[in-house]
Amino acid sequence: MNVVLLVLGIIGMDVSSTVLPNGLQVFTARDDTAPVVTICVTVKTGATCETELTNGLAHFYEHMFFKGNSALPDQTAYNERIRALGIVRNGTTSDEVVRYYITLEAALFTEGMEFMRDAMVTPLFDQGEMERERAVITDEYLRNASSPWWGYWKAVENTVYPEPWRGNTIGDLEVIQSASPEVMRMFQEKYYTADNAALFILGDIDEETAVSEAARVFGSWSRGGSSDFDSLGIAIRIDSDTTVRVQGPEGVGQIRIMMMGPTMEGDRSATYAGDVWGGYLSLTSRRFQRNLVTDGPFSQVYGSYYTQRFSPAVTFGGTIAPERLEEGLELLNAEIEAMTVPGYFDEEGLDMARELLRRDRRLSRESSSDMAIETLPFWWVQGNGLEYYQTYEDGIALTGQDLVVEFVEKYVAGAPRALFLVTPEGGAL
Repeated sequence: MNVVLLVLGIIGMDVSSTVLPNGLQVFTARDDTAPVVTICVTVKTGATCETELTNGLAHFYEHMFFKGNSALPDQTAYNERIRALGIVRNGTTSDEVVRYYITLEAALFTEGMEFMRDAMVTPLFDQGEMERERAVITDEYLRNASSPWWGYWKAVENTVYPEPWRGNTIGDLEVIQSASPEVMRMFQEKYYTADNAALFILGDIDEETAVSEAARVFGSWSRGGSSDFDSLGIAIRIDSDTTVRVQGPEGVGQIRIMMMGPTMEGDRSATYAGDVWGGYLSLTSRRFQRNLVTDGPFSQVYGSYYTQRFSPAVTFGGTIAPERLEEGLELLNAEIEAMTVPGYFDEEGLDMARELLRRDRRLSRESSSDMAIETLPFWWVQGNGLEYYQTYEDGIALTGQDLVVEFVEKYVAGAPRALFLVTPEGGAL
């Protein structure tokens, strides 16, 4: 086994990385501030891996994790085991990552590891349980479809994603309603393998015990080698200016502008600059917020860059009274254009933006449970490992005004954009 020490000392923890012979990456860290441990299994899958015919399987699979398996054959046995171990558990599916996690007493660590292994490796996909969960997911889908924002969400999928299903986490209703145990097993064989996953163990467990138990419990999880996740291309594409008018909630207007952003692999320095740029635009003392909110028509406005492996986007958004939408769009466009003018960004404001980012990073490390569930899994997937996360603060520190301006010139000013105008009527301005 290969062991690498990742020093993340902000919360006094050293995170160690181990790769088991079956390809499973194991990350461990000791935090004895409370006698509990969090175990998270992260799988590189999600909507971005799906096709038109499989859209929704990643989300459906997540639901079935909490059903019967070879050790706990039905929902009743599963729930009884949760109560017996005092487990707090959940799972999440997004476009690019699926996570399953539990927190329990450190004294029950071995039992918790075996519980996770059984649910992860040996799901039964019982037809009866699938039918019951299908109804739950269908209700979830219909609740989303009844949201006043549904039209906007679908407009983004159909405008920004050449393959719209890659941005549709909840899935296609026909796929959800037709999914069978056989289809779920095919999805399992492709993505739910040791070499396409990572195990995060953070809490009141020493590294030696954590790694030893990981090898004993998860060492038999098969290596698949058939996942296409790491070879996928970028999911979004904006080649030319597009305007879409969408019906939204009563009494509210929204302006959203999306542009293609940099990738960590293709333009790393620009990803740091994008974060500093977004932090600068959030400062109420600077002209973006002052002109658009304090002295302008918006009640809230932002500009941001979101680091994603397959859907990196630069986004502007603002909430405004519907009758002032045209005025707001004109002012927002003027601000975007002004960002290329010398002096728009000042060094004091950029220092404040960098400090905001550093504080957010440090706050995210205050809780070992949050690190195990949110921070480390996200960056392990998005960065294809944790090296980007480890060096992030160094990258931010080296991002000066020249790199921020370069980011604006390359990814914002004059870049092809998708403009979404959301009004109660949904018609023309």
